[in-house]
Amino acid sequence: MKNQHEILLEEYHKTRKSDLSIDQFTYILKIYPSLLVCMSDGKLDPEEWDGVLNISKGLALLYLDQIPNSNAEQIETLFRTEFRYLLENIDKWEKKFLNTLKSYLEEHPGEKEFVYEAMYLFANAADGIAHEEQRAIDKLSSRLSLEH
Repeated sequence: MKNQHEILLEEYHKTRKSDLSIDQFTYILKIYPSLLVCMSDGKLDPEEWDGVLNISKGLALLYLDQIPNSNAEQIETLFRTEFRYLLENIDKWEKKFLNTLKSYLEEHPGEKEFVYEAMYLFANAADGIAHEEQRAIDKLSSRLSLEH
C-alpha cells in the first residue's frame, strides 16, 4: 500500500511530467513550508530566491551520484524548476502538500526539526524575519505540529 506522499508524487507527476524520485520529492515536500514563508508577504525577495538557489545546489550535490548520466547543473536545474513551479502555483498545491507533509511528519517525527529550522533559515534570508514571515512560521508550525 502506498503512503500519502507517494500518492501525491503520482498526482504531481501527472501534472508536471517530472522525473523526480520519491526521495527527491520528499526533500521538496520538507522544504515546501519554507517556500510558503518566503511568499508570506506576497513577493519573493532576491535574497529569498538566493536561498532557493542554494538549496537547489545542495540537493544537486546530494543526488549527483544517484542520477545516472547527469551532472550537478542538470540536477540543480531540476530542483530550481520545481521550486519555481511550486512558488507560482501555491493555490494548486498548498493544501495537498501541507496535508501530506503533516502525515509524513507523523510517521517521521525526527524530520520536524529540519522543517522548522528551514523555515527560519529562509525567513531570515532577507534582512531578518518580517512580521508576516513569523506569523506564517507560527501558523505552519501549528498546522504541522512542529515543536518549538
